[in-house]
Amino acid sequence: MKKLVIAASLALSGLAMSAANGYHITGTAAGVEEGDTVFLCEMQGFFSMVPLDTTTVKNGKFEFSGDFDGASTRFILPIHNGKNTAMADFLLENADIDLTISDDPKVRPIVKTEGAANKLQAEYNALMAPYDKEMEKPWSIVTDSVSSKEDKAKARVIVDSISDIKKSLNKVFTVAHIPSAYSDYLYVMNGSTFSAPERDIIEKKMEEGHHYYYFQQMLDEKKAEMATAVGQPYTDLAMPNPKGKTIRASEYVKKNKYTLIDFWASWCGPCRAEMPTVVKAYNLYHKKGFEVVGVSFDNNKAAWVKAIAQLMLPWPHMSDLKGWGCAAAPIYNIKGIPANVLVDSKGIIVGKNLRGEDLLNELAKLMK
Repeated sequence: MKKLVIAASLALSGLAMSAANGYHITGTAAGVEEGDTVFLCEMQGFFSMVPLDTTTVKNGKFEFSGDFDGASTRFILPIHNGKNTAMADFLLENADIDLTISDDPKVRPIVKTEGAANKLQAEYNALMAPYDKEMEKPWSIVTDSVSSKEDKAKARVIVDSISDIKKSLNKVFTVAHIPSAYSDYLYVMNGSTFSAPERDIIEKKMEEGHHYYYFQQMLDEKKAEMATAVGQPYTDLAMPNPKGKTIRASEYVKKNKYTLIDFWASWCGPCRAEMPTVVKAYNLYHKKGFEVVGVSFDNNKAAWVKAIAQLMLPWPHMSDLKGWGCAAAPIYNIKGIPANVLVDSKGIIVGKNLRGEDLLNELAKLMK
């Protein structure tokens, strides 16, 4: 039934909405003065704000311009005397967008735009509003520490029922507006709620239309995953070592029977926990032709160098010190670390993401 609904919605899909030639953001923010700094940010990880652009307040206003072929939530952080006076979220798209930001965190920013994605977001929010309202009371019972187990269970049934309705509405809305920047955004935000057959239908339709930001990113990731699968030639990496000299992974691949290109970072707890196993593998097989090349996702050189010493990692290391912007990330489609690829002397990937005993067992077979 759901598949039929999805298919029917696809038949009603309109043409792609034309986007403005880039975005132009203007706005005012309470609590800032002439010359104060304003950041345009995206959120990564657990409420971590990553600056994408910066400007200063001129004549009481801030401005940003750029290009983003899609739609996504972004944040404005105005700074006065070293402290942010507010944090306002909005939907970024290629359009003229005007923001009025209060210094009261309970007050939503006033957004004025004729952008197609923002218009669709308003429609979507209006569609969901009655169900959000209906969910308030049972949700308050579910989260109330003094509610009885029986009351919580009854409220949970209601919450789950409303959630199922919202998921169905989200699917229909998403599909009905393909191709559009907002459907592209909704799909990446709620893709896990779609079944595999539904995803196949949606992605086929997206493939036929304009490739907005997130769908294009998805295609790029699939391409990278296929290109770095076991049996494929590896891609060389060149970055500075801790002394600042640029080294290449290929320098070590061609000299050894097997080379583990190991992606890690000093701030990554699981990476540090994995290092004793990698050190053990290195000690067991280095003299037999096994090498490790560490590729760090650090952005702090001192922390990187300190971790190498603390963990006693004797192999060659490289990093462009760009954090998650590391050049290796898109090449090897790395979404989390630790990660690795095991490469033979011919440059063919023979193993991927080998950890713990899996790494030791694989090397035991290969290094006989």
